[in-house]
Amino acid sequence: MKKLISMHFIGILALTILCSGCSTNRMAAGDPGAVLAGAAIGGNVGGAIGGLIGENNRGWRGGYRGSAIGTIVGTIAGAAIANAATAPKQTEEYSYRVERTQPTYNSRPEARPSAINNLKIRNIRFIDDSRDHVINAGENCKVVFEIMNEGSRTAFNVVPVVAEVTGMKHIYISPSVMIEQIAPREGVKYTASISAGERIKTGEVIFRIAVADENGEEYDWQEFSLPTQR
Repeated sequence: MKKLISMHFIGILALTILCSGCSTNRMAAGDPGAVLAGAAIGGNVGGAIGGLIGENNRGWRGGYRGSAIGTIVGTIAGAAIANAATAPKQTEEYSYRVERTQPTYNSRPEARPSAINNLKIRNIRFIDDSRDHVINAGENCKVVFEIMNEGSRTAFNVVPVVAEVTGMKHIYISPSVMIEQIAPREGVKYTASISAGERIKTGEVIFRIAVADENGEEYDWQEFSLPTQR
């Protein structure tokens, strides 16, 4: 009886230590029910295996010690596995996914044939500090998107463009950075920083995401709007 009580106490102590560590990191915490279930299963399996190994080596005393150690290790491992499996994906949960709102746009493709004409914008994400999908005064944000080369030629000197097209004041966007090349059937992920001044007005802002060549001629593009709050 004392053996069972001691092993049970050890398992509870290990689980308490693990859960207290999880609670200090809310961003990585998984489903509590799954964590408890994983800990219980891991403790039982670990205790049984540890007891058998210890008993074979040093009799019942070794079995008791091996079972206790197995319970601790199994509880922690089971809870950790369940926590990792159920932890939420923070970026996907709070990012604002922008669907295509404009058709593909090619700027005079017959007059200026270019491999850049085969570049397409994909998977636009807008992420703001408050995660409420509203640009608040003084807030820092970012827009992330992919540029895919769907053609058979390498595209050189690609310029991602992120611009505000409504004339809203106190919106600041990081300068474009030229991409030297994008090979056929490959792509790159691009991130632009957006910040709002303290004097931004309450209203709506429209952003334009585009792909341009080194001369500033735009090809594929998309636009999306977001509310602003002073």
